[in-house]
Amino acid sequence: MKLWRGTRSTARGRLVELDFVRGIAILAVMGFHFHTVRTGNPLIEAIEYPLKNFGREGVNLFFTLSGFLVGGLLLKQYSQSGSIDARRFIVRRMFKIWPAYYALILFHTFVGRHPRDTFLWQNLTHLQNYYGTSIAQTWSLAVEEHFYLFLPALLLLLARWRVNANVIIGVLAVLCVAVFAARSVVVANGNLDAAFAYTQYRIDSLLFGVLLAALYWMKPDVYRRLAAHTGALIVAVVALCAWLVFATRHTALDESIGFTLQAIGFCAVIVLVLEHSGMFSASWFYRAVAWMGVYSYGIYLWHSLALAPGDFLIRKTAALAWPPTAIWAIVLPAQFIIAIGLGYLTTRAIEYPFLRLRDAYFPDRRAKVPATGNVAAVEGQLS
Repeated sequence: MKLWRGTRSTARGRLVELDFVRGIAILAVMGFHFHTVRTGNPLIEAIEYPLKNFGREGVNLFFTLSGFLVGGLLLKQYSQSGSIDARRFIVRRMFKIWPAYYALILFHTFVGRHPRDTFLWQNLTHLQNYYGTSIAQTWSLAVEEHFYLFLPALLLLLARWRVNANVIIGVLAVLCVAVFAARSVVVANGNLDAAFAYTQYRIDSLLFGVLLAALYWMKPDVYRRLAAHTGALIVAVVALCAWLVFATRHTALDESIGFTLQAIGFCAVIVLVLEHSGMFSASWFYRAVAWMGVYSYGIYLWHSLALAPGDFLIRKTAALAWPPTAIWAIVLPAQFIIAIGLGYLTTRAIEYPFLRLRDAYFPDRRAKVPATGNVAAVEGQLS
């Protein structure tokens, strides 16, 4: 595949542009969940606005990016060999996702922060998005787990029929339309909780990412033409931002067509960031956000533990009659520092050792082809 733009790889062969997207998503999630105080300060309110209003949209961005990367794992293999190794894919996903996830469940089981009947069996069976869980952030992980089973099963079926890239793209598009239609019916019937959390109504956010991966790996000429339309990509991202600001407050509208529009907009974000970050990707801010993206899974799992210290600081500083602006300046950064620190430590202590075991016993057997620049780096991200 001919290079479209040069990119910058981080350690472990990762791509800083995609880690930047992850970083933006985890910032949105953390800011949405963290506790703070009202200050009445217009500048602080302006800073808080994107942090406190787009946590759900941060999860949607994670979904679409996950679809692009995980879909790329399988579609690259399919494009090279006409088949996929679903068993190896699932085992490698288990080593990637489960150790840190089950460490979190084990922690809550023994620490007793939540009654066990509010999370244990739900999370152990990966059905927490249907039956609820007091470890609230894990609902989205259930959707991804179900996606990791659904996508290889779908591609195995298509591989038996030896279909080409156009058919795969067509099937994915039909599925996205079908999920949108089903979710719209559920929203119309007033079941907004199901539309938000149930896999069959949310999986299109991931499938749009898979569609983008299909273009990237199987129709590279089409992808390059898409990436060349910088102006159109910018318009799509501006339209996405307008939707986030003005329409997401209308829950029924957002949970029906809004999730679909967000997925399309996030695909544009991924292409724009991946191909057109330019010199901005060398800036300290970009690199700092991308660094958080590297540890975003660990941060996502453990960030709720920062809430109790945040509440403690609010109570203590309020009792000392600190001004609200000073309380805000202490409490919100403290929660970010705690969450990012926990994510970093658990990733290093749990996720990375299991990834080394995985690569030793279940190495990636995708065909290796000469690649440079963004193709090589995206391959490095697919693990």
